[in-house]
Formats: sequence, structure tokens, C-alpha cells
Amino acid sequence: MKLKQILCGVDFSESSLSAFETAVELAQRFKAELYVLHTIEADSSVPNLALEEKANRAMDALIAPAQEKFPDLRLATEITTGTPFVEILSRARERDFDLITLGAKGISMLGERLVGSTSDNVVKEAPCSVLIVRA
Repeated sequence: MKLKQILCGVDFSESSLSAFETAVELAQRFKAELYVLHTIEADSSVPNLALEEKANRAMDALIAPAQEKFPDLRLATEITTGTPFVEILSRARERDFDLITLGAKGISMLGERLVGSTSDNVVKEAPCSVLIVRA
């Protein structure tokens, strides 16, 4: 299997953090580009600056150790608003990713644990392989 581009969807849950660590390892091993996507589950027509700022801080805290440990890691990030699985699938189709990594269980906007609804939808519709990572 050759990997050139990896998409990792994160919601900052323990499970998605494990998916990120796995994606970093794979990106290093295959010298692939890693694209990290976080989707804020909110109405995209009404910007929520507090949620965006919180997401930006969380993303910075997530990627900083990986960039420090692997300075040659090709890493891009995006924070968007919408439905997570829709945004993940949209990016996967737009950019022709080779692999999507996701956590098995996530956290909803209200902090409730979700048992894989995003990962289930992505697995069913993804145009590429999907790796589901447990915490």
C-alpha cells in the first residue's frame, strides 16, 4: 500500500487523538502529506467566534508536538463548520486522499459521547480506505 495523502478527522476526543497519532506515524513512514480536519458542529451561517477560537487552540496544541518531533512532516490543517462526516467526505473527494483516519468514538457539540456515527457514515461512503482507531 502506498500512501501519498492522509486525511485525519479530529474532534479532540481521546479516540480521535489516537487516530491523529496513528496518522502521524503513517505519514512519517510513507512520507505522505497529512491533512487534519476539525468540523465545528454548528450553524455555518452564524459564525461562533468562541467555538472557532477554542478549536484553533485545540488544533495548535494537537499538532505542535508532532511538528516538533517530526520537523519534516508535511502537515496541513483546516477548521470548518458543518456536519463532520459530510465535511470529511467532501474533502476526501476533492483532494483524492489515499486514507482517512478517524477515532472510533467521538464527542458531540454538547460533550456527549457518540458511538461512531461519524465513522460509520464515512466508512459507508468514503472514496478511499478508512482506518478506525480505538483509544
